[in-house]
Amino acid sequence: MSLENISWLHNRKAYLMRSLRTSIIPRTTLIAAMAVVGLCATPALASGPARPGTDNIATHAGLGILGLPGANGANGVGSSGGLGGLGGTGGAAGANGNGGNGGSGGNGNGSGSTGGAGGAGGAGGANGNGGNGGSGGAATLGGTGGKGGVGGVGNAGTGVAGGTGGNGGASTTGGGHKGGTGGAGGAASPVCPGKPGGDGTAATFGADGTTGATGAAGHSTLPC
Repeated sequence: MSLENISWLHNRKAYLMRSLRTSIIPRTTLIAAMAVVGLCATPALASGPARPGTDNIATHAGLGILGLPGANGANGVGSSGGLGGLGGTGGAAGANGNGGNGGSGGNGNGSGSTGGAGGAGGAGGANGNGGNGGSGGAATLGGTGGKGGVGGVGNAGTGVAGGTGGNGGASTTGGGHKGGTGGAGGAASPVCPGKPGGDGTAATFGADGTTGATGAAGHSTLPC
């Protein structure tokens, strides 16, 4: 083989080596770049957006199905110089149970007569509603009606309410005495409703009325 052929082969070999190195470097760089992108993308996949509908579920769970506070009772009517009693305050809402409604105030007729205030509604429980407050007693001839009893509180049982407060006693015979206060309603248990409070007795000409009995709490086991 001539010297010229040997020189040509040597140059050709050097050219091929340079070409091979040039093609390998970008390919290696591309592979490395892809690996870096893959590593960066992995956390994004792990913390990607939640499945459709999960936002609504989370919002619903956060808000819950809240109970509502009870309504305030209506004020009593005053006439001929008398004053009507104030309506009772509605009970506070529970987690899912509604507060009981306040009782209505008693009417007052005639100078110096004041109707009894309505009883407050019982607080709602985890699921059960509070009992309604009792109505205030009526008053005439300068008397004062008795206040209505407070409603019993609700508990965990759905549809199982606290007892209704007893009504206040009237004062309509003169003498300036006050009717008895209604008894408080009994608290509900998780399975049984509370018993209603007893009504206050009416005032007599010479004495105030007596307070009604407190309602018994609901039984803890069935039957109620």
